[in-house]
Amino acid sequence: MSATLVICGDLHYRGSNPRGRLDNFQEALDAKLREVFHVARDKEATAIIIPGDIFDSFNTSWSVVADLASLLTEQPCPVLTVMGNHDIAGGNQETVRRTPYGLLARLGLIRDLQMEPYEFSPEYNLIITITGHGYNTETDVDMGQFTPPPDDYPEIRFKIHVVHSMLLEKPPGFDMRHTLVRNVKTTADVIISGHYHLGFPEHPAMCVDRDDGVMFINPGALCRLAATPAEMDRPIGVVLAEIFNTGIEDKPGMTCQFIPLQSARPGYEVLSRDHLEAEQEREERINRFLGLLAAEGEAKFLEIQEIIDDIAKREELPAAVVKEALNRIGRAREALGGRNT
Repeated sequence: MSATLVICGDLHYRGSNPRGRLDNFQEALDAKLREVFHVARDKEATAIIIPGDIFDSFNTSWSVVADLASLLTEQPCPVLTVMGNHDIAGGNQETVRRTPYGLLARLGLIRDLQMEPYEFSPEYNLIITITGHGYNTETDVDMGQFTPPPDDYPEIRFKIHVVHSMLLEKPPGFDMRHTLVRNVKTTADVIISGHYHLGFPEHPAMCVDRDDGVMFINPGALCRLAATPAEMDRPIGVVLAEIFNTGIEDKPGMTCQFIPLQSARPGYEVLSRDHLEAEQEREERINRFLGLLAAEGEAKFLEIQEIIDDIAKREELPAAVVKEALNRIGRAREALGGRNT
């Protein structure tokens, strides 16, 4: 006997279209979430896991919140999640009670794993616990986010921990707060993360198996929010995880399979890059204009001494005043990056 979990990425539920979306974004999310429910029902899943960012904003309108609440009543099994950075205000978890995320949790439509861990036993001597740590101001700074809370149940065999962390397999190449898979210290057997929308695309199942046996899963976001090349090309889907008893004491096993969602249309059908290309053209024009201004300014600097001499003669200014004016202009020119010629 085994246990099956359906693992999604960030949802970012919202009622308006992100810039560059060509379709109806909310309708697209509804279709994807219904397909996730269908997969969970078909596979007889124990739970669906969404690792944060249920909403795109903690200020989502209540009519849109009602739409998602209505949709969540169709769930075939519990939806387990943690707070994402978009679900709360300013990384402050104390604001959650005043947010749409907090409302769904209080209504029992989602289960916050940080507040209420989930535990089940698909068979004798195989107990599975799912815990979580939501986003806060210390995410990807305090490594304690990756460690499940202590428990008093020594018979527990398999621990899954859900986080909303910028968890990457390799450095991003630019300044961004993140955590590398190799640096994570945890007592969990599996870490499920959201936040990073691309997931682990270099791995067919969106899973990274570390040498010490810890598995890291991020299937990528269920949404496409930006028309970047990576977002345009990536598949949208879920990870189907099956946990089973290997027959070896304290050694449960887990297999993962990535399932593309049929309702997710290709990136080129739902995203436009026109606004990005227009912004790039605008930036190039601004840079050209600034270059012309710099060249013109250099010419004016060359003429300034003649202008000052002319004014000094007409106004009969003392030589000391003229000298100080030229000195100040020289210092200003140096500060602005001008060249002495």
